[in-house]
Amino acid sequence: MVSIVIVSFNTVRELLACLESIERSAPSVPHEVILVDNASADGTVEAVRARFPAVRLIANDANVGFPKANNQALPLVRGEYVLFLNPDSGVEPGTLDRMVAQLETFPERAAVGPRVRKPSEFKSHNCARRLPTLWTEFCDLSWLARIFPRSRLFAWKYYAGWDGTTDRDVECLLGAAMLCRTAQVRALGGFDESVPLYLDDMDLCKRLGELGRLRYLSGVPLLHHYSVSTRKQPAALMKRLGLQATYQYFVKHRGRGYARAYVAIVAAVGLASFPLGFARLIGGSLKKARRRWDEGRVFVDWAWRSKAVTYTLPRL
Repeated sequence: MVSIVIVSFNTVRELLACLESIERSAPSVPHEVILVDNASADGTVEAVRARFPAVRLIANDANVGFPKANNQALPLVRGEYVLFLNPDSGVEPGTLDRMVAQLETFPERAAVGPRVRKPSEFKSHNCARRLPTLWTEFCDLSWLARIFPRSRLFAWKYYAGWDGTTDRDVECLLGAAMLCRTAQVRALGGFDESVPLYLDDMDLCKRLGELGRLRYLSGVPLLHHYSVSTRKQPAALMKRLGLQATYQYFVKHRGRGYARAYVAIVAAVGLASFPLGFARLIGGSLKKARRRWDEGRVFVDWAWRSKAVTYTLPRL
């Protein structure tokens, strides 16, 4: 049996579509759905109870965050495998069957992930990536990975030179859709509830990777609409949260010296954004210049205050 765990927060429309896709696409795989709702105010609980009475529902009185909500579901999980699934995802025919077959056939694997995509793309680069290092984050922050997406030097984080059309072992899968062995997740204590948004799946993948291989499956597609809840938040705040998450990942897994070096990189890239913005302006693009300047201000501000401030937002 597969236990599908979904955490929701004010995404009733997307959630109902997700549950419908599971019902439609996975009839041949014994499964259960456990939904943990983080105090949504959009009628999520009532809608799910009315339309999907078989869903096992935990309705929280407060928003406890993504890691803790997933951990609330773990004691209820009855399946040998657990699929962590975002509510803005759509399961396609054969997706669950193929993912389960990959774990059943290869006992050395700790987790598998599908080819996650948006409606307009073949594959999201985030669904198969390396864990962060100073170099990968420098290339991301400085836009080198985007400017040279085929470079194995600058786009190393996303396995440049590989187009995603073949299966491969990866360091990090996307937490929006990841099938794991229930016993292993429980042995690890589930998600680390102390980590911030954007770090939860990286941290779990890091720990799962010490137990076995993580496998990206090219022939197993899953439609994902991406961060429906987070899109409602200010862009600058979301950038700060991403920086804070990476910083805390480095503190936990690499040490404070490594994390301080990351702060220095963020500050340097932020300062460099201002002359680069002027170059964009001279090139005739005020929009791109403003984008550089705004990003630079966020980076410099975060680096200046990183030791004293932990950025927060309504938990998603």
